[in-house]
Amino acid sequence: MAIGIIWGEIWNEAIWNTAIWSQAVGDDTTPDQFTFADRFNVATSAEITSAPVTIAGIDAASAITVTGGTYSINGGAFTADPGTVVNGDSVRARHTSSGSASTATNTAVTIGGVSDTFTSTTAGAANPSETGIISIISRRNRLLN
Repeated sequence: MAIGIIWGEIWNEAIWNTAIWSQAVGDDTTPDQFTFADRFNVATSAEITSAPVTIAGIDAASAITVTGGTYSINGGAFTADPGTVVNGDSVRARHTSSGSASTATNTAVTIGGVSDTFTSTTAGAANPSETGIISIISRRNRLLN
């Protein structure tokens, strides 16, 4: 009787371990949070490209989409079309900056449900007091000459 119990326990343990270890682990397509470095004091109406971010924390291809601009994977062509990335891919965002001074432009990149927004802000308008001083000095010099 003891042999039957021991054999039954070994057999059940083997089946249990096989059942546990053979379960397929789901593909992880949700990356770690990534963050684009924002850009400040950029020129107006200029093409602005982010520094690259490296995608980590996934073990299967993950969907990538963009709103308000384009993206590039591993230095490839920029596109606004949906695509896929894999672990270790390098992604950049790009957009055209605002035509107005001191104005932000945003491009949102979403990968596997995780998003970040690349923002570029144009430089401010020329300082009116500096323009005024230059103008006054210039007029004074013309009067003296």
